[in-house]
Formats: sequence, structure tokens, C-alpha cells
Amino acid sequence: MRKIDNPSEMSFVEIGESNPNDYILVKITEIDHDKGRERGIPLFASDDRYELSKKSNTLDFTNIIIIPGDNLIPVLGGLL
Repeated sequence: MRKIDNPSEMSFVEIGESNPNDYILVKITEIDHDKGRERGIPLFASDDRYELSKKSNTLDFTNIIIIPGDNLIPVLGGLL
């Protein structure tokens, strides 16, 4: 697991694209389903989802999510 240095707020799509081979622990800053906006601040990245899950229990945030990188999303024949 590694800490992401100088994190900035990004969309969930941008976060997944910037770390395509890792799971990313993200602090949610905005989810607006009416506008289709999902934004957050990436905190940690790891190739082990369980490791990030344990780390999230030690943080003092309630609005945390683990996002898979683009290469970890299951795809069948090029379709989601």
C-alpha cells in the first residue's frame, strides 16, 4: 500500500484512470446523482483491496469508498 502524495479532488473516472492497476481508497467529497457528478480525493492505492479495507477502518472519515482501477473492472468482449 502506498500513500498518494499531493492528492487533489478528481472525478471517480479520473481516479480510476490515473491508477489503472490498483484499488484506490478515496474520500468522497461530492456525489450528486442529478448532475451525474462523483468526486473525491484519492488517499491510498494498493493492489490488495483487503489491505485498503483494513486501512479505512483506522481513518477518521465516514465518507470513504474503494474504487477499482480501470484494468481491474471486469469486461466481457469489450463491453461492461
